[in-house]
Amino acid sequence: MEYQPGLHLLATLYTQRTDLLLESSHWRTFIDAQIKRHELTEVGNTVHDFPTGGYTAVHCLTESHISVHTWPEYGLCTCDVFLSNFRRNNDTITAAIMEALQRFFMADRQESHCIRR
Repeated sequence: MEYQPGLHLLATLYTQRTDLLLESSHWRTFIDAQIKRHELTEVGNTVHDFPTGGYTAVHCLTESHISVHTWPEYGLCTCDVFLSNFRRNNDTITAAIMEALQRFFMADRQESHCIRR
């Protein structure tokens, strides 16, 4: 089987909804549903809530990873979604998860980058 580069999406999302940036309980529910909905396989995760507000989360998948880091004091978060195309083409799923992230955080502005790797 020939290697097919996957889609790696990076975004900084800006939002007025700082409540979604302060602590991870809503994130955990959201990302678990996304992983299940898109039939991805999580092999581990770490989620850390900072004492002064904000959180960081990395979800390792057999397909690669999804991560987020929030800064409620600045009204933003950085998101990273990368799914390889090893056994199937996951480009549509990668894009769908990034769009779902934008909706989840109710982003009113974003800066994004797309990498093929």
